[in-house]
Amino acid sequence: MADLSELKTRPWRRAAAIATLIVVGVVTALAFLIAPQHSFLIYYWLYAIPAHLLISFLPHETMLFAVAQKYPPALVATVGCASSAAAGILDYWLIGWFVSRKLVRQTFDQSRWYAIAQRAFLKAPFLLILGSALLPVPFYPVKILAIANDYALMPFLVATLIGRWPRFYLLAIGAQKVKPPSALLTWLTLALIALGLFQIWRTRQRQMTR
Repeated sequence: MADLSELKTRPWRRAAAIATLIVVGVVTALAFLIAPQHSFLIYYWLYAIPAHLLISFLPHETMLFAVAQKYPPALVATVGCASSAAAGILDYWLIGWFVSRKLVRQTFDQSRWYAIAQRAFLKAPFLLILGSALLPVPFYPVKILAIANDYALMPFLVATLIGRWPRFYLLAIGAQKVKPPSALLTWLTLALIALGLFQIWRTRQRQMTR
């Protein structure tokens, strides 16, 4: 893991995050102005950013299934990847700040499981990020490892996008083949959000009782 003082002094991370938020705002405003008829795709672009941010309780796949029934799979995959890239830049600032906190840092340093995961990550970080982005497995553990170990942002984004694009593309094709009802996707999204919030609440309660 990178030195604590070094992680705390990464002004470029905050600058990159602020620039990303500005770009997201400008792109969204221009998209609504130029192509308001594609508002559903624009909403997907906005939704997918927090859905990929931190350890999100927002399900991404259900929204992708919905938008894929109205737009070409390649376009859906590209927009999803753009959102994922924006979230990745924000994560480098937010998660970087979080893991630099003294208490969190000490917890990581004292964790045997983290030490094992860190050694595995450092052997082939790019391939591990790519594989985690491509396969249907939780991505946030690898993301946290990358940021906590001060892995460079650009190769992190490249590996993420190489893995995400074909995955999103195949999911979009699958959605067009299956054509799940909109009502089902809506209720499934709400159920997954409720489940995610419940898990956060339960984790918080356990921490408070310790």
